[in-house]
Amino acid sequence: MKNAKLLLLTVVLLLTLTGCRTRTTVPVDPIPDENGEAAEDQLGQAEQIEDAEDDPAAEEDVRPDADAPTATDPDSDRKTYAEDADAEIVPGADKTLTQQGDGGKTPEHDANGGATGAKDATTGELTATETVPADQAENTGADESGQTAETALLYYQTLLEDRLSGLFECQRFYIYWETAEDYHTVHKSSDEHQIILNAGAYDVSAKLQNDALIVDDGWIQRKDPGVIVKVVERSVLGSGVSSTRQAETVCGALKAREGWSGLDAVRNGRVILLSEELLSGQARRTGAAVLLAKAMYPSLFSDTDAEEALRALTQEAYGAPASGTFIYVG
Repeated sequence: MKNAKLLLLTVVLLLTLTGCRTRTTVPVDPIPDENGEAAEDQLGQAEQIEDAEDDPAAEEDVRPDADAPTATDPDSDRKTYAEDADAEIVPGADKTLTQQGDGGKTPEHDANGGATGAKDATTGELTATETVPADQAENTGADESGQTAETALLYYQTLLEDRLSGLFECQRFYIYWETAEDYHTVHKSSDEHQIILNAGAYDVSAKLQNDALIVDDGWIQRKDPGVIVKVVERSVLGSGVSSTRQAETVCGALKAREGWSGLDAVRNGRVILLSEELLSGQARRTGAAVLLAKAMYPSLFSDTDAEEALRALTQEAYGAPASGTFIYVG
């Protein structure tokens, strides 16, 4: 009896475990890809593409038009130049002309086609270049191995700048410049002031106004210039003057002025007389600067003949070299 009950319970338990079960899972929506399309949509598109590849009519739709224009047409006509076109061969056109300026220069040629110089397109005049002979190198300070200056003016302007550029401020002289009129000095806007600067010195009257250029012995003593320059008439120094007797007299009178004996310029023999002739024209003024620089800084211009410089400058500018005595140092 006991075994029968146990068997019955076992059967009931088995029937309970083998009963109908209910599905409890929830269907999940398809996961879209990066472009937001579901896998089913992608599958549909892939099928459409395969169908299009198999369709000959669709393939013809994507082919370009055979008659459409292309970037390069190999059958186009080649460009040619007409043999009867206007043209002219210029002699020497294969030679390059290099020149500073506005580019308005063209080559000038002789009858044989050789280049003769530069021709200005507007004036038609030839430019010239002056060469300093090698045998004059000792007199001018030129170097045979150096470059040739285009003009004497440019050469001596460059010479002054090069030789004087190395001077320290404490090595430069202060000049009292007096015109042909006694006790009249010069303004900083004058040509005389520029000569002083070009000669490597300073002007003691540079701060004076135009209406205050008349000075006295007291003012000059306070300035105590290292160099005194006095301009004299052409009868004293200038073209055709060979004697320095009058210059000596003028120089002596300057030194005898009240209080001047103690001036640095007088004590050291740096009272310089210049001909008023040197103030007219750029070439003569440059020559005056060379003469002054040579007198003040002889060691810097030991290889330069200042008188020869003046002759070269005046020859170039006026067609005749300066002849006479133009400077006196006492």
